[in-house]
Amino acid sequence: MAKDASQDDGGIRGFTANILRVAAFGALAVLVWRLADVLLMAFGAVLSAVLLHALADPLVRHARMPRPWALLTAVISLTVLSAATIWLFGRETAVQLAALSELIPNAWRALQAGLQNSPLGAYVLDDLKRLQHAGGLVVQLGPRLIQSSASAGAATVIVLFAGLYLAFHPGTYLGGLLKLVPIRGRERAREVLSACGTALNRWLIGQLVSMVLVGVTTGVGLWVAGVPSPLALGVFAGLGQFVPVVGPMVSMIPGLVVAAGVGWETLAWATVVYVAAMQFEANVITPLVLRQMVELPMAVTLFAVLAMGVLLGPLGVLFATPLAVVAYVVVRMIYVEDVLGDRPALDDAP
Repeated sequence: MAKDASQDDGGIRGFTANILRVAAFGALAVLVWRLADVLLMAFGAVLSAVLLHALADPLVRHARMPRPWALLTAVISLTVLSAATIWLFGRETAVQLAALSELIPNAWRALQAGLQNSPLGAYVLDDLKRLQHAGGLVVQLGPRLIQSSASAGAATVIVLFAGLYLAFHPGTYLGGLLKLVPIRGRERAREVLSACGTALNRWLIGQLVSMVLVGVTTGVGLWVAGVPSPLALGVFAGLGQFVPVVGPMVSMIPGLVVAAGVGWETLAWATVVYVAAMQFEANVITPLVLRQMVELPMAVTLFAVLAMGVLLGPLGVLFATPLAVVAYVVVRMIYVEDVLGDRPALDDAP
């Protein structure tokens, strides 16, 4: 009887322990969900630190400079470059952005008037009004952009300062993170984190090259086509490249609306410029730059953007691709290699 009682007590304790584990995991999931925006900002700080280390690596390898001094040089160089860019183009960009905030509503009203002159255009316009009250949305675009820009600016400052702390003291944060892993798995966890850092480094460099080339190409093309505010629209096009597939399509909308306000011929040339820039990015930049720097299938990128947008909104869309890069590395190393045992041959290893 005593043995049966002890077995019953052990079963109850085991059942209670399982219930507590499930409750703990549930509470952790709720906490992560509630703090999703903060965690995404922390990931943005990691990207900032990765960028600084990517800029410092050539100085460490070739100039034999100590890493702290190389990081300091990278920070000073970025600051000087940003200040020079603002001094050279900031005033003109600000003027064009202000003009753009007035041009878009006026161009949209002109486009509405043109659409109403044809049966097909009137049908399309009615559908747009029924779906989203598009005219009011465009007119209110300026104030909404200002409010969103203020919030984004504050978040950017926080992310940049946190990235500086991460960049100059990576061992402290990495060591604390590894202490959460059981001792027998810490060495493998270190390898996975190192691989994630390398993948983010390559992706970020390729993405920056793509953003600059597409922004310059689009801005020059719109200037030649006679579209107003080509510098501001080129900046939009370059920033849109940070979010693959979705970003370039969204960044086209202001330019096409403004071009339509000038005239149908200007709209046609602006369309040619955007399509040419997209083809240039897809057929030249991506094969020569991005595919050599990070191995991430385009279908995975597209579904990552869609999933993160549905789950976490605009901030999720912004960080969807780098998160997909990290997830791709983690799944390949932890699940494919460790769980399934499908390790690459020495000849195939990167």
